[in-house]
Amino acid sequence: MHEFEAIINTLVVEVDGLYSAAVGGLDGLLIESFSRYPVVDMESAVAEHAGLLKATRESYAATMNARELREWLAVTNNLIGYTVPVSEEYFLLCVGSGDVNLGQLRLKARRAADDIRGVFG
Repeated sequence: MHEFEAIINTLVVEVDGLYSAAVGGLDGLLIESFSRYPVVDMESAVAEHAGLLKATRESYAATMNARELREWLAVTNNLIGYTVPVSEEYFLLCVGSGDVNLGQLRLKARRAADDIRGVFG
Protein backbone atom coordinates (compact mmCIF):
# COMPACT_ATOMS: atom_id res chain seq x y z
CA MET A 1 0.00 0.00 0.00
CA HIS A 2 3.02 2.29 0.24
CA GLU A 3 2.71 3.12 -3.49
CA PHE A 4 -0.83 4.46 -2.97
CA GLU A 5 0.35 6.65 -0.10
CA ALA A 6 3.04 8.29 -2.24
CA ILE A 7 0.61 8.93 -5.12
CA ILE A 8 -2.14 10.53 -3.01
CA ASN A 9 0.35 12.44 -0.84
CA THR A 10 1.81 14.05 -3.97
CA LEU A 11 -1.68 14.85 -5.27
CA VAL A 12 -2.77 16.59 -2.06
CA VAL A 13 0.44 18.58 -1.78
CA GLU A 14 0.42 19.69 -5.43
CA VAL A 15 -3.22 20.81 -5.79
CA ASP A 16 -4.06 24.22 -4.38
CA GLY A 17 -6.94 24.00 -1.90
CA LEU A 18 -7.02 20.20 -1.70
CA TYR A 19 -7.39 18.94 1.88
CA SER A 20 -7.40 15.16 1.53
CA ALA A 21 -7.40 12.26 -0.91
CA ALA A 22 -8.14 8.57 -0.54
CA VAL A 23 -8.24 5.34 -2.48
CA GLY A 24 -11.39 3.42 -1.69
CA GLY A 25 -13.33 0.41 -2.82
CA LEU A 26 -16.92 0.25 -3.98
CA ASP A 27 -17.43 -2.05 -1.00
CA GLY A 28 -17.05 1.14 1.08
CA LEU A 29 -13.67 0.29 2.57
CA LEU A 30 -10.82 2.78 2.76
CA ILE A 31 -7.58 1.45 1.29
CA GLU A 32 -5.28 4.44 1.84
CA SER A 33 -5.68 8.13 2.60
CA PHE A 34 -3.62 11.26 3.14
CA SER A 35 -4.82 14.52 4.68
CA ARG A 36 -3.00 17.81 4.71
CA TYR A 37 -5.90 19.34 6.65
CA PRO A 38 -8.15 16.62 8.14
CA VAL A 39 -11.50 18.42 7.89
CA VAL A 40 -13.40 15.26 6.93
CA ASP A 41 -13.32 11.69 8.24
CA MET A 42 -12.06 10.04 5.06
CA GLU A 43 -13.09 6.56 6.16
CA SER A 44 -16.71 7.73 6.40
CA ALA A 45 -16.40 9.79 3.22
CA VAL A 46 -15.17 6.76 1.25
CA ALA A 47 -18.06 4.66 2.57
CA GLU A 48 -20.61 7.33 1.58
CA HIS A 49 -19.07 7.95 -1.84
CA ALA A 50 -19.00 4.23 -2.61
CA GLY A 51 -22.78 4.16 -2.31
CA LEU A 52 -23.18 7.37 -4.28
CA LEU A 53 -20.96 6.12 -7.08
CA LYS A 54 -22.80 2.80 -7.36
CA ALA A 55 -26.18 4.53 -7.42
CA THR A 56 -25.02 7.13 -9.95
CA ARG A 57 -23.57 4.50 -12.27
CA GLU A 58 -26.75 2.43 -12.16
CA SER A 59 -29.04 5.43 -12.57
CA TYR A 60 -27.14 6.98 -15.47
CA ALA A 61 -26.85 3.62 -17.22
CA ALA A 62 -30.58 2.97 -16.88
CA THR A 63 -31.93 6.43 -17.67
CA MET A 64 -29.35 8.00 -19.97
CA ASN A 65 -27.60 5.06 -21.56
CA ALA A 66 -24.31 6.32 -20.10
CA ARG A 67 -21.98 3.36 -19.97
CA GLU A 68 -18.99 4.82 -18.14
CA LEU A 69 -18.79 7.27 -15.26
CA ARG A 70 -15.48 9.11 -15.65
CA GLU A 71 -15.71 11.62 -12.82
CA TRP A 72 -18.16 12.72 -10.15
CA LEU A 73 -18.24 16.17 -8.51
CA ALA A 74 -20.18 17.37 -5.48
CA VAL A 75 -20.05 21.05 -4.56
CA THR A 76 -21.32 22.29 -1.19
CA ASN A 77 -21.21 25.64 0.54
CA ASN A 78 -17.70 24.98 1.92
CA LEU A 79 -16.31 21.76 0.39
CA ILE A 80 -15.83 20.04 -2.92
CA GLY A 81 -15.80 16.27 -3.28
CA TYR A 82 -14.31 14.98 -6.50
CA THR A 83 -14.20 11.31 -7.42
CA VAL A 84 -12.42 9.52 -10.24
CA PRO A 85 -13.11 5.81 -10.77
CA VAL A 86 -9.88 3.83 -10.95
CA SER A 87 -11.47 0.53 -11.98
CA GLU A 88 -14.81 -1.25 -11.67
CA GLU A 89 -14.03 -1.81 -7.98
CA TYR A 90 -11.91 1.16 -6.83
CA PHE A 91 -11.97 4.95 -6.89
CA LEU A 92 -9.96 8.02 -5.94
CA LEU A 93 -11.76 10.50 -3.68
CA CYS A 94 -10.51 14.08 -3.27
CA VAL A 95 -11.88 16.58 -0.75
CA GLY A 96 -11.00 20.25 -0.99
CA SER A 97 -12.04 23.73 -0.05
CA GLY A 98 -14.66 25.59 -2.02
CA ASP A 99 -11.73 27.48 -3.55
CA VAL A 100 -9.85 24.41 -4.78
CA ASN A 101 -8.35 24.87 -8.21
CA LEU A 102 -10.73 22.59 -10.16
CA GLY A 103 -8.73 22.54 -13.38
CA GLN A 104 -5.58 21.56 -11.52
CA LEU A 105 -7.53 19.02 -9.46
CA ARG A 106 -9.12 17.34 -12.48
CA LEU A 107 -5.83 17.09 -14.37
CA LYS A 108 -3.72 15.84 -11.47
CA ALA A 109 -6.41 13.52 -10.09
CA ARG A 110 -6.75 11.80 -13.47
CA ARG A 111 -2.98 11.35 -13.60
CA ALA A 112 -3.01 9.99 -10.04
CA ALA A 113 -5.83 7.58 -10.98
CA ASP A 114 -3.71 6.33 -13.89
CA ASP A 115 -0.78 5.79 -11.52
CA ILE A 116 -3.05 3.91 -9.10
CA ARG A 117 -4.27 1.70 -11.95
CA GLY A 118 -0.63 0.88 -12.63
CA VAL A 119 -0.17 -0.24 -9.02
CA PHE A 120 -3.20 -2.51 -9.29
CA GLY A 121 -1.66 -3.93 -12.48
